[in-house]
Amino acid sequence: MAFPSRWTAVPFVYEGFDVTDVDIWLYDRPSSVSRHRIIVDIKNKKTPQVIERIFWTKGLKEVLGVEQAIVATTDKRTAVSDFGKEQDILILDGAFLERLNKTSEALDKRLTEEQFVELLGTYSPTKASGDWKGRYKGAKRPLARDIGYNAINSWLIDAKFFGEQAQLVVTHNQVALRMLYMFISFIAIAFDFVMKDLAFAEPMAKLAALNDGLRHGAQGAAGTKRVLELATGLIDQYAPEQRHLGARIKEGLNKELESIPTKILAEYVAKQSVSQELFAVAKELEAAAYGSAFVPPNGLSPSAKGMIGVLLDFWEMDRKAIFQNGNSLKKSEDLAEIAKKSGSESVRTLLPGMESKDKL
Repeated sequence: MAFPSRWTAVPFVYEGFDVTDVDIWLYDRPSSVSRHRIIVDIKNKKTPQVIERIFWTKGLKEVLGVEQAIVATTDKRTAVSDFGKEQDILILDGAFLERLNKTSEALDKRLTEEQFVELLGTYSPTKASGDWKGRYKGAKRPLARDIGYNAINSWLIDAKFFGEQAQLVVTHNQVALRMLYMFISFIAIAFDFVMKDLAFAEPMAKLAALNDGLRHGAQGAAGTKRVLELATGLIDQYAPEQRHLGARIKEGLNKELESIPTKILAEYVAKQSVSQELFAVAKELEAAAYGSAFVPPNGLSPSAKGMIGVLLDFWEMDRKAIFQNGNSLKKSEDLAEIAKKSGSESVRTLLPGMESKDKL
C-alpha cells in the first residue's frame, strides 16, 4: 500500500468551540471508489493509560465519521491489542514503535509541526498582509469533518492569497510558496475525496457536478435557490414595497455565480488522467511544503506543476510570476535548514527587512 498523506495537530472545532486536536490525520486512496480517513492518537507518556485512550479515540472516530482509528502506545501487553480489536481500534504497541524508530531516517528530511510554525514565525506580517500563522491553523480544521466543496472553496481563497504573497514578500517567498504547496495539497485531497462519488459518472454529469460544487458549495444550486427564495420571501412579507429588490438580488447573485470561471478547474479535474493523480500530487506537495530542503516550483513533477498552473489560470495570475520566481530564489542554505539548526532567533538575524511593511 502506498504511504498515505498525513497532517499533524488537526483541530476539531464544533460551533466555535475548540474540542480537541487530532494528533495525526491520515488520508489514503485504496481504490478508485474508496477513500480512508484515519485518525491516530499518539502520546509519549510514562503512564500510557491506553485503555482510556481507546475509549476516547473510538468516540472521536464516531463523531468525526472517519473510516479508521489508531492508538499508538508504548504499552506492550497483548491484552491491550485484543481490547483494541474488540473496539475496532488498531493498536500500534511498544514493540512496533521500537521497530519504527529504527527505520525513521526519512523524518530527518522533514520539518516537524513545531519547526514549520517556527518558520512561519520568521515573517511578521502587517495587518494588510494577513495573519500567516492564523491561516495555517485554520486551514486544517476542515480535514476533521468537512472535506468537500465548502473546504475546497475556502482553500482556494487561501491558496490564492499565498500565491500573491510569494510575489509580494520578497524576503519570505520560500515560506509563502510552502504555504501555497500546502493549500494546493489540501485542495487535491478534497477533489480526490469528492471524485470517489463520481467514479462511474458520465463525463458531462461529472463536469456538471464539479461546476455546481465550485459555484454553490456543498449545498449545490438547489441550496442556493432555497436561500434566495427564503430571502425574497421575507422581503415580500415584511417589505412589500421593496419587492423589486428581491428580484434584483436574485438576478445579481445568479450573474455573479455564473461569472466564476469554474469551467477551467472543473474540466481539468474531471480528466481521468488528472483525477487518478490527485492523491499522488497531494502527497508530493505536502512533502514539498514540509521538506527541510526547499523545492522550487519548477523542481516539482509535471503533475504537480500542472495542478499549480491550472489554479493560477483559475485565479487569473501569471504562471511565469510563480515559476520564474521559484527559479530566481537564492541557492543558499534553505531557511528551513537554518531554522532546524539554529532556531528562530538566528533566522530573524539572517533575514533583514522582516519588519518592512509589505503591502498588497
